[in-house]
Amino acid sequence: MTSKRKAVRRLGIILSVIAFATPAFAQNQILSDRGITEDLPFTIFAAAVQCDAFVVDGGAEGWTAQRAVDELDVDGIEANWRNAFQGFTITGRGVTNFSSGPALLYEALSDNSPFGVPVSVVHAEAVDDGRTYALECVLDSAVAADARPMIDFIIANFSTRSDGECCIDPRDNRG
Repeated sequence: MTSKRKAVRRLGIILSVIAFATPAFAQNQILSDRGITEDLPFTIFAAAVQCDAFVVDGGAEGWTAQRAVDELDVDGIEANWRNAFQGFTITGRGVTNFSSGPALLYEALSDNSPFGVPVSVVHAEAVDDGRTYALECVLDSAVAADARPMIDFIIANFSTRSDGECCIDPRDNRG
């Protein structure tokens, strides 16, 4: 297995913690991980919530978060998700910020899921130095309002570089 695959797999394992807590817990119980090679740099500080992080080579030339929002293939994304998530619908999209810069953000709902419950999805994505970075959180819609501050914290503190620092307040306008 290549070092890239090991790093991506390790990141996935770290973020596969399933627990929901208060924002105070998020401030006191922080997991951190950094890319250990320069060919796959990243830093992430994560509170306990189920999210997946993806880092892959490739990304649109001249990518910007605003252009990604403007050109988002809503129909294609919804069609792909609906194979497993009945009624999957994107409910919002815009620009947010990783700690390293602007990112595309979209939110969605599904009436039913393979887990047997309606789910909410929060997806944030950026392209940096020829790589695409994405964070995607899928959670039971019943806890979405309580979990959202932690998801916002994870997004705000994700960096596409290995020298990222914690702990950015997601309500801080870094725009």
